[in-house]
Amino acid sequence: MIQFIADKYLAQKLKKVKRKVGAINLATAKSAILVYNASNASFEKKVRDYARFLKEEGVKVDTIGFYKLKGKEDQRPQDELGYVYYDKKCINRLGFPNDNRVLKMIAKDYHLMIDLNFDSTFSLKVISTLSNANFKIGRSRGYQKDICDLTISTENNELDYFLSQTTTYLKMINKK
Repeated sequence: MIQFIADKYLAQKLKKVKRKVGAINLATAKSAILVYNASNASFEKKVRDYARFLKEEGVKVDTIGFYKLKGKEDQRPQDELGYVYYDKKCINRLGFPNDNRVLKMIAKDYHLMIDLNFDSTFSLKVISTLSNANFKIGRSRGYQKDICDLTISTENNELDYFLSQTTTYLKMINKK
């Protein structure tokens, strides 16, 4: 029941989102945000490597990662320059982020938003859906089919393959 209410509320908030939609290639992109689940260390490393690659291409990259606490003593990673982490304490009962750092990132106008939410974490869905990014990229599964401007179909759940395909398509887009 709560999930139904959360989905309806998200649909209402989506109607108020005003963003400038347009295809942007890797050469013209100036800023990007990567949205992902930071709970898995190997997944985190791959996202950081991709963020480093984008920075080498001249794109200012911010990342926002959801960290699922594994126990009472477990703590989310500390924020770093361009890397913001949040956990369950930073979201409300419906699953919407209520942390100011996260809300500022949602409102910011990025050229690219790459949704790396492979396990359908609802708060990451909220961030991707409400993001003001000009060009949203995600997998062609679940909610991402509806909110992303470019969806990439992958048979497997390999992050490496998805990121390589994302790079390929971002380089192929011809912006005149």
